[in-house]
Amino acid sequence: MQVDSIISNTISQDIRLKGHQSIRLAADGFSVLISDASYTPIYLKAYTYQENLSSLELFAECKRILDESGLLSFEGETVLILDSMTVTLVPNHFYKEASSREMLEKVCQLEEGERVSDRIVKNRTGHLLYGISEKTDDLANSFAGETKILHSLECLISLSDQVKSSDHQRGAVMAEVQHKTLDILVIREDQIRLLNRYRLNDPSDFIYHVLNTMKQLDLDRESIPVYLSGIIHDDHELFGLLGKYVRNVVNTPYYLEELARENILRFMILSEGSKCV
Repeated sequence: MQVDSIISNTISQDIRLKGHQSIRLAADGFSVLISDASYTPIYLKAYTYQENLSSLELFAECKRILDESGLLSFEGETVLILDSMTVTLVPNHFYKEASSREMLEKVCQLEEGERVSDRIVKNRTGHLLYGISEKTDDLANSFAGETKILHSLECLISLSDQVKSSDHQRGAVMAEVQHKTLDILVIREDQIRLLNRYRLNDPSDFIYHVLNTMKQLDLDRESIPVYLSGIIHDDHELFGLLGKYVRNVVNTPYYLEELARENILRFMILSEGSKCV
């Protein structure tokens, strides 16, 4: 296990009572961000596992480490952010509340005992449906304070508010790249045109998916910008490689106090989770 301790200030009792705790559960580990009541980061750590752990083992590890760190007793707001593949966005005109499970099962396979969460996407026309496993509920019920369970795609949609309004109209691609997953959001005429996620064998695979998305949607690579977040920043070699094919590649604009640009990009989904609830 590799531990990246980015911020490790003392978590005061006031923050434990009134602050915000976000935990992102990824395919290869998890990350924890604790902020005070005004969303200033106080504590930020990322745990990455090189060995292949089952999801059950990963959740058990997360629960153990949070317990040993005294974070299960956090009484403020806690948000769990899932990176699962069991997710889809259903436009309002297709949505039927009684058929939410059936609609999700048409695009992915749910685990036995997995329930379906239905979230209305704020300021957008659609419902985000995603599976929540029994082990996720078990972890959520372990915290002392109120706990919400979100999906990373909802956080990415929320991050689209950081994009210039002119790009919302003419079109923009947002790509959030992690070591094993890629989320892609395409907005045009201020509407969601595509929302997809992919498993990656290697982070460089994201370039193929971005270019293929632009081709399928007939997006001009000379004029339509690609906003990147996650592990890809402007000094990363893959940033420059994508720039050979797309004229306008930029970092997704965001601000987190006390963090370098590279870490802001890496953890902005984690931060946005607290703002989505």
